[in-house]
Amino acid sequence: MNEMVLGLVLKQSEYRENDALLTVLTEEYGKLTFVARGVKKMTSKSSIACMPYVISEFCFDYLEDKSMFTIKNASLKVSNRHIQEDLEKMNIASVLCELVDKSLPSGVDDEINHSLYELLSFCLEKLNIEKQHQLVLSLFLAQMCIHLGVPPVVDECVLCGSTKVHRISIEEGGFVCSECLNECENINNFQMDLKRFRLINKANIEHYELLKGYGPWTFTDCQTMIEFLRVHSGLDSASWQFLKKLVEE
Repeated sequence: MNEMVLGLVLKQSEYRENDALLTVLTEEYGKLTFVARGVKKMTSKSSIACMPYVISEFCFDYLEDKSMFTIKNASLKVSNRHIQEDLEKMNIASVLCELVDKSLPSGVDDEINHSLYELLSFCLEKLNIEKQHQLVLSLFLAQMCIHLGVPPVVDECVLCGSTKVHRISIEEGGFVCSECLNECENINNFQMDLKRFRLINKANIEHYELLKGYGPWTFTDCQTMIEFLRVHSGLDSASWQFLKKLVEE
């Protein structure tokens, strides 16, 4: 039975000489693995539809007891082509897709599928058309903290509850006041502005345009957020290391 599904390509991996494995996020079935046969051939009509960071419609036979499916055909719906033309955008997109891939096992419930699909497609759309790359990445990381159940404490000191906050403690999990600062063993050198840290962690994707007015958002903001995510969720990103080297060069 032919199933048609709209999916966002998280990554393309080597498989056989002319074939590739695709990891695809869908709202209906969650995360799927597709075999794209012949996609590496120059004559392939599906090659563009199988590239990372695009949204395509895939035709395949779905069976509940299978974990891998062969694509019958694929048609491109959203190219996000400007991402492919910019090295920094490509690396940021790789971070987004890698973290979603690592955080999402196969077979999760529809609400999680929908939430992550909406978040990732929104962030890739903004990354494709806008210049505020650091805002897109920071907002995505803050939303991932919420999704994974590890949002920072940004209304008061995480240790004593005082509203007179002074710094961000990644290890403790959010804001700390000046009196509790001495109890914190590690305070990272990279510190985003306290107001922006609170805003980005209170916001959702509907607040994107409003957040633009509180910039300029910086790579330090991204560093703070991804380190928080790493410490409190255990998720790490090899793509982040490539991005970091690119920005620092």
